[in-house]
Amino acid sequence: MAGPQALLWSINTRAVLEAIDAQGPTGRPELVRATGLSKTTVAQALQELLARGVVREAGLDTERRGPAATLYETAPGSGHAIGIDVAAERVSAVLVDLAGAEVSRAERELGGEGEERAAPAGGPAAGGLAGIVAELAAEVAVGRTVGEAVVGVPAIVGRDGKSVRASRGLPGAATLGAELQARLPYPILLENDVNLAAVAEQRRGAGRGIEDFVLLRVGAGLGAGVVIGGRLHRGFAGGAGEVGFLPHPATALGSEVLNARGIAREQGFEGSPAELLAMASAGVAVAIDAADAIARRLAHVIGAIALVIEPELFVVGGEGTEVLLEPVRRHLVGDAPELAVNVTGSGVPGGAVVQGAALVAHEHVRERVFTEATT
Repeated sequence: MAGPQALLWSINTRAVLEAIDAQGPTGRPELVRATGLSKTTVAQALQELLARGVVREAGLDTERRGPAATLYETAPGSGHAIGIDVAAERVSAVLVDLAGAEVSRAERELGGEGEERAAPAGGPAAGGLAGIVAELAAEVAVGRTVGEAVVGVPAIVGRDGKSVRASRGLPGAATLGAELQARLPYPILLENDVNLAAVAEQRRGAGRGIEDFVLLRVGAGLGAGVVIGGRLHRGFAGGAGEVGFLPHPATALGSEVLNARGIAREQGFEGSPAELLAMASAGVAVAIDAADAIARRLAHVIGAIALVIEPELFVVGGEGTEVLLEPVRRHLVGDAPELAVNVTGSGVPGGAVVQGAALVAHEHVRERVFTEATT
């Protein structure tokens, strides 16, 4: 088959495959209605997709009138993807199948921020951060073929998904992509961790159905994931969202505007941002005061962003940040009452970064598998 006939076959087969993927277990009559194709064309497409292993039979529909009809679904095992979150304290990885369902998950604790990361037990063969990440990826993928892994890092990542311009507290970030690609037999892409959290928020959290929103993720530092017109805005060279370095009278030019650990120490609190927020939630006075100082600085950052792009929603994410929502809203009312600002907490249960990484990796693998199966 060549020329226009091959193109027509590809278009029709892709339409059937997309309909199956969108609807789940589906019978031929539903596929005919969903695609507008003839019964014969749908039957031929199904036969080819079954032969190529990207679709499988999913039992019989015994509830409809007449003879039971065969149901078809995307074959989950025909493509796997891995999402990885490289944070200061731990590395998390999750494997998803072609249907987007989680298959396995693993996590490895690391030295905290500023501490040297040691090679895992088993020795230097794994070697450093890249070795830990590669071992974890191999652990979740054991016995399965993987199409791609997306790795979230606290860094400014170039458009190529490989180069790192700057990183926050992640030794070895500049060479991480190349080292992982040398160790793993499938494509590796790096992405800023907060951008990936924003993707998860858009697909599964508070950003669903909202065209313009900004995710502010509070941890040791502050980063933003910016979604405009329903699309993640990465900036010309990947640096969009580095709001932690916006100029502010309370900080020296070029230093972090919201360093939660530093603000907490100014208030007499020693400990990690997560510990601070947990203690504030528990009603500890010194922690409440420190959290309020963080909330006011965060409110000023929100106000500055609102003056430039005025998104419909600001989402505050990060471990324990629910306790910041009320004081942030209070400071916004007091300090910038003229701004139209709506602030809410994250709607993503579990690790937003690793989920966002898995979503992006799955999207890429799905596209490749579907293209190969219909050309």
